[in-house]
Amino acid sequence: MPARCAVELDIFSGMPNPRWILTKVEADSFVKRVAALPRTLASKLSGNLGYRGFIVQCAREANTQVIRIQTGTVQISEGATTVYAQDVGHELERWLLNSGRPHLKNEVFQIAERELR
Repeated sequence: MPARCAVELDIFSGMPNPRWILTKVEADSFVKRVAALPRTLASKLSGNLGYRGFIVQCAREANTQVIRIQTGTVQISEGATTVYAQDVGHELERWLLNSGRPHLKNEVFQIAERELR
């Protein structure tokens, strides 16, 4: 059964963040990309104002993974288990940003894109 993945661009502080649902093909690709990432040691994610990466919730059957992607760090949580991975070159972040292009205002897209340079 394919996963259903909801994406949130974590960028705003005083208003709702942009959200969208990945298509089935995108969700399958996302899950495979996350699984292929090299694992790494735990790393603290930033709580700064402005761009803070992505929060992706992927549900498959009774399991839900919450995946936070921020500045090359990927935090994968499922239940009480959390593992970390490395997003080399911010490829996963860029892929997610591009998946949201049809759902994002151009100025929001550009702000996030600048953060990934």
